[in-house]
Amino acid sequence: MRTRTFILCLLALCLSTIRGYASGLGDFRVNARFLTDRMAFELHLNSNQYNDLYEINYDFLCNIGPYVSGIAVADTRAMDAYYRYLDERNDDLRWVLSQAEYVRFIDIEYFFRPIYAINNVCYLRVYKIYPNRTHFYFGPPRHYLTYRGGHCRAHFGGVSYYRRNYPARYHHPVYSRPCRISPQMRPHDFAGPRPGNRPPQKPNWKPAPRPDRRPVSVGKPNYRPPQHSDHKPQARPPHNPHKNPGFKPQERPTRRPEVSPDKMRPKQIRKKNNMKEKERKSLSKRL
Repeated sequence: MRTRTFILCLLALCLSTIRGYASGLGDFRVNARFLTDRMAFELHLNSNQYNDLYEINYDFLCNIGPYVSGIAVADTRAMDAYYRYLDERNDDLRWVLSQAEYVRFIDIEYFFRPIYAINNVCYLRVYKIYPNRTHFYFGPPRHYLTYRGGHCRAHFGGVSYYRRNYPARYHHPVYSRPCRISPQMRPHDFAGPRPGNRPPQKPNWKPAPRPDRRPVSVGKPNYRPPQHSDHKPQARPPHNPHKNPGFKPQERPTRRPEVSPDKMRPKQIRKKNNMKEKERKSLSKRL
């Protein structure tokens, strides 16, 4: 029995931990505490406001967690859900903050509209102003590790829990003006990809054509670029004597003509005289 109870408790703890890390923005608890810490520091809130503000920020980040990937690419359905939960969060803050504190809250963009997206990635604006994520002005909220979203509007039929408990906890004047985010703010929160450093192109702009030949290398003066031509030189046509009507083939002599002494070279003359001398000596021996 004890083993079964231990396993169930461990499973519940794992599920709550997974919920805290299910967002592309990071850990819900860390982000909610950091945002609450900076709001309490700039708006000068008391301990009750600090604890309630952490619950509101935690519920807001948990609600938009499943839509972060769609928000990053400016999906219409995800953006509608994001602004719906953002309006609920800002409406809950009206019952926690005083009227003067809420007016200052609206004027601070990284508090009033905490999330933005660039290049299909979502970020928290407060990290741009406070880049040191390990420094906190205050300690963790009273129920930093135990709160699981019990005061979310989903558990109270869409009614704000802080509005119902406002008379018992707070007595300050409430901000009564509409606090919904204008649709004109969507392009500022979720803009498209940033353009590069290239100059703007004209509508009818076309790139320059590439050269047909490769440029001559500076370090190789004897280099000649290869010429790729589709037309190959034609082969030399064979000589056909029958196509020429006045052509008559010359008969090849059967015996090589003798060269006249006048046209013979000195070496040939000496060779011929030596042969005659040999014939004369052989003839005299016979006689």
